[in-house]
Amino acid sequence: MDKMEEQELSAVQVQQEYSKGKVFKENLGLFEQVRQNERFYLGEQWDGLKTSKIQPVTFNILRRVTAMFQAQVVSDDISWEIRPYNRDQASDEECQAFDAVVERVYDSQAIKTKNRKALRGGVVDGDMCLYFTWDPDVETGQLMKGDIAAETLMNTNVFFGDPHTTDVQGQPYILIARRRPLATVRKEAKEAGILDWERIQGDSASEYVGGEQESEYDQVTELTRFWKVKERIPDDLLGRTRTQVHFMRVAGEVVTQADTATGMSLYPLAWASWIERNNCMHGVSPITEMIPTQIAINKQATYIGVYTQNMAMPKLVYNINRLPDGWNGDPGRAIGVAGDPREVIVNPVGGVQMPNGVFETLNTYQTMMKDCMGASDTALGNIQNPDNTSAILATQKASNAPLELQKRTFEQFNEDCIRIIVDMACAYYGLRQVMIQREQVDENGQQHREEVEVLVDFDNFSTGSLDIHVEVGAATYWSEIVAMTNMDKLMQAGLIPDPSLYLESIPNSYVPNKRDLIRAVRQKQQEASQQMNGQQADKMLQKGG
Repeated sequence: MDKMEEQELSAVQVQQEYSKGKVFKENLGLFEQVRQNERFYLGEQWDGLKTSKIQPVTFNILRRVTAMFQAQVVSDDISWEIRPYNRDQASDEECQAFDAVVERVYDSQAIKTKNRKALRGGVVDGDMCLYFTWDPDVETGQLMKGDIAAETLMNTNVFFGDPHTTDVQGQPYILIARRRPLATVRKEAKEAGILDWERIQGDSASEYVGGEQESEYDQVTELTRFWKVKERIPDDLLGRTRTQVHFMRVAGEVVTQADTATGMSLYPLAWASWIERNNCMHGVSPITEMIPTQIAINKQATYIGVYTQNMAMPKLVYNINRLPDGWNGDPGRAIGVAGDPREVIVNPVGGVQMPNGVFETLNTYQTMMKDCMGASDTALGNIQNPDNTSAILATQKASNAPLELQKRTFEQFNEDCIRIIVDMACAYYGLRQVMIQREQVDENGQQHREEVEVLVDFDNFSTGSLDIHVEVGAATYWSEIVAMTNMDKLMQAGLIPDPSLYLESIPNSYVPNKRDLIRAVRQKQQEASQQMNGQQADKMLQKGG
């Protein structure tokens, strides 16, 4: 294949790009900010405090708000539709094949679960990222082994060649930094035929996990570099070109995998920011600006606890000259005194009540903090006297309006994931068996759609030559209920006279053996039709006789 541009990259050059990316993040204060946000989310909000005189109090409002954000953004499950711009039977079946591939990957890789983890990263760290790789050793039951794998990454592990934009596909290169066991990386390099695999040395790094500096050098930072190369299409008489993604891997000063063409046209990385920052790849976490308020709430609550312990409760004051061994509050024990017991003085001293304004200040802090983050009591479900349920639902819906922007961002994030999966299927899948809906003609000449298994050669497709349109939107349980209710009404009104058409239109989750039921209904219809035709023939013979 004729490459229009050639890049011979060394491990030293990749490490220089990596150092440049780290400098950009350090100038933003990203590593320390992510580390602090992670600690506050996990409840380690008094990190570094050493005292035995007071018991610090923690009201972890940030974690509850984060959980609410995750629940609200993914409260509506996602659905997608892959359809051709120019619709015909061939293109329709191709899109059905890709739809089946996406559904399989979303199910096998638990993408919907990983979405929640990615959202957690978006809220706590500022960015959400999903990274797709090809695992060639997965048994699929198909003619070819291997399948698409996915994992979430922290924003500290991703380095853009142009860090001043969030446009993933427009990047000159992308670096993925991953901490891996040194023994595993050496073993893989040796098996891949890397001669200087023993030169791979462990290193120490803490910016990726938000923890302390590693003391043992049993881990190594492996860098995966992706970039795009413009190439001429082989055997193309018009001399047209296409863009193909290449990658290489580096560990320290050793190239563990040389320049490798992937066959993909898209970078296998989906990226989105929770709150976008101008001219920067990294977004802003809603937790960052609320950490000082969280600290103030914890301090105020701790002061209240110390005050209550020291001042609010009554205390006994006694004459130490008469009670040299101290006061024993056990009612069952005798108290020995020195001298005349009648001269012992033990008086209770009353406590001092704390002003109500202190509690009001604490409550005000908490309320204003939740309101500023868009997590009011209504949104969190803290509603007193929930009598008017319609008003409550309307209020909750209105309170969730600030998250609509994040919901749209999340839908675009999943649309990017689907396009990457389709692109990787074109590059790696080869021949695969998939289930599609195809128009069939029965014995009576009637057309109907039936699910059939077909062999698809994904090598014949590419995202550049296949016109597809991806839509991602809400597909909640309640919308399925509404769809089923409408189908029942249409059936009862006689607008759906064919029971098989009704069965084809309902979701598969409602009828596990839908294919067998449809086949049985059609067989029964054919038998009834044949019986009716036989009766009509008998009547005709009787009339003729």
